[in-house]
Amino acid sequence: MKIFNFFKKKKVIQNKEVLVTVTSTPQENITESKIIHPFIERCEYLKEQFGLIVPEVYKSFFTHYTIEKSNGLYHPFWRDGDPYVEIFYTEKFIKYMIERYLELHGKDFDQTKFQEIVEEGKYEFILKENRFETQHIDISFVDQCYDELDRNQDYLIIGLNIYATCGGAEFLILSSDKKGYFAGCYHGMEEEIEHQGIKINYDILNHYRLVSEEILNPNK
Repeated sequence: MKIFNFFKKKKVIQNKEVLVTVTSTPQENITESKIIHPFIERCEYLKEQFGLIVPEVYKSFFTHYTIEKSNGLYHPFWRDGDPYVEIFYTEKFIKYMIERYLELHGKDFDQTKFQEIVEEGKYEFILKENRFETQHIDISFVDQCYDELDRNQDYLIIGLNIYATCGGAEFLILSSDKKGYFAGCYHGMEEEIEHQGIKINYDILNHYRLVSEEILNPNK
């Protein structure tokens, strides 16, 4: 629909001053429709539907290059149903939990109980709600620590499953300083950390490789 602007200007006719109405017709605004890349639409869907936040590093890469959806490192974003993710703790989150547990319990620090809470907590992360909760064991302490850290997912390593075998699995990393990498977790692969005199074991990922390098230079 055209929009007309009206203004009045003076015109002199035989020494008489009269008002003449002049219409001005500006060019219509033409808005180009912006095409949204299918992967960006998919990322929005994953976030809305499942709470899965896809980092910018993947958005940039998969919209810049044309990658087949069947590619093993791209396909996990396109699978139907709930995304299969697994949670791994970062070292800084483990240390924070130790410090807080010591503050709360002091000399009554129960090493066995704390180890159990840490081990169970990683399997009880509700992705869509961005929190830890389960009914069969009290892991409220883990969620409390996470809340105190503003539920910042970079304190966790959220791994989107690529594939799994009886010996372990590999994951695309969606959080922490390892975003943009994929890595593996195999049976018995864990780390022991000692902090303020407390020793804790926790599962880790290893053999980190850049997703972009693996796709663009698969034979290296």
